[in-house]
Amino acid sequence: MDFESDEMFKLLKVKMANWAIDARQASALTQAGIAAMSSKAKKPAKVGNQQEEEKKAASIVPDNTPLGEKKDMSKPMATEYHPKLVEAAWYAWWEKRKFFHADAQRVLNDPDLKKFIMVIPPPNVTGALHLGHALMLAIEDCITRWKRMSGYETLWLPGVDHAGIATQSVVEKQLWKKEKKTRHDLGREKFIETVWDWKNEYGGRINNQFRRYGISVDWDRFAFTLDDPRYKAVVEAFVRMHEKGLIYRSTRLVNWSSHLKTALSDLEVEYKDLKQPTFLKVPGHDPNGKYEFGTLTEFAYKIKGTDKEIVVATTRLETMLGDVAVAVHPEDPRYKDFIGMELEHPFIPDRHMTIIADDVLVDMNYGTGAVKITPAHDHNDYACGKRNGLQMISILDEDGKINHNGGKYAGMMRFDCRNKIF
Repeated sequence: MDFESDEMFKLLKVKMANWAIDARQASALTQAGIAAMSSKAKKPAKVGNQQEEEKKAASIVPDNTPLGEKKDMSKPMATEYHPKLVEAAWYAWWEKRKFFHADAQRVLNDPDLKKFIMVIPPPNVTGALHLGHALMLAIEDCITRWKRMSGYETLWLPGVDHAGIATQSVVEKQLWKKEKKTRHDLGREKFIETVWDWKNEYGGRINNQFRRYGISVDWDRFAFTLDDPRYKAVVEAFVRMHEKGLIYRSTRLVNWSSHLKTALSDLEVEYKDLKQPTFLKVPGHDPNGKYEFGTLTEFAYKIKGTDKEIVVATTRLETMLGDVAVAVHPEDPRYKDFIGMELEHPFIPDRHMTIIADDVLVDMNYGTGAVKITPAHDHNDYACGKRNGLQMISILDEDGKINHNGGKYAGMMRFDCRNKIF
């Protein structure tokens, strides 16, 4: 086919040429407009215009509706939208009239009455609401109002979360900054009172933000996750679960904070994977200094009754004070004959240590192919210890210092955050 002679092709060429002309003209107009705007911006504003703007601002009459009273809408509506004036007074009136209050008695009296109940995801009392909260609350408020208009007895329960560790950390820092005291100096009861004071100050800020959003929650039922009813409910729930055997006390590996002297959940721990030796700052140590992590160190354990030894590699040399075994791969020809033999600990002579076989933990092609096992201070070692029935020896006290299980090194070294057996 001869495209040059095709009528449709000719028409398309004409169209494309016209489009190119239009595009050039539009570009020229845009550039001219930008230049004009730029020149206007450089010119000083006229004094008359400034006076006019100030006069207009002064003409805005503030809303003087008494707190909790309905706004007077008989006056002429302003020609311009002013958010503060439009939003003023309404929420206080809604709250006073209890438009969002759920009537429990009405539900009890009418078993067929449709009910809708939703708990607000409680924001942490440690902070303020942000755009994410605004989006969440807008969606939930739409759902709640729709259910209310559809005839449901509707309860949207407001509240804030005590955010245990985060709140404790913030309050302790303030306590030390103002009074040079710790929570131990105050005692449990007094410290809880201090936390409540802090909550009342910052929780009030969040509640004010809730009201500014205009959400239709039942304020008569506001809940704080550490208040008396919630506290009793949590204790009761745990007691019942313990009596049923659903929860129990056991020796487990936890994430221990030497600064807060408490266990942290996995969600509150940030892990760092180091691919190579890295220098990092350590809380509680020289603020200007950095310490090397991620360095693979080799050392040898002597095998009792022989002149032989087995070399292990580790990035956490200090935990060797809690070693109870060395694991090798059962198929590794280098160590097959060593399995079951006893080892000598260089600092704790009476420590019973053996060489065990574990094909789950050990990669015979990594390091020396022999792995030191410290079940009380490493998650992988803990699992290995459970599989092989090994002893779990904790070498750290609550302050992160080496305890009596560390032999002659007890109290001489300190680590700020390590895994610890409880």
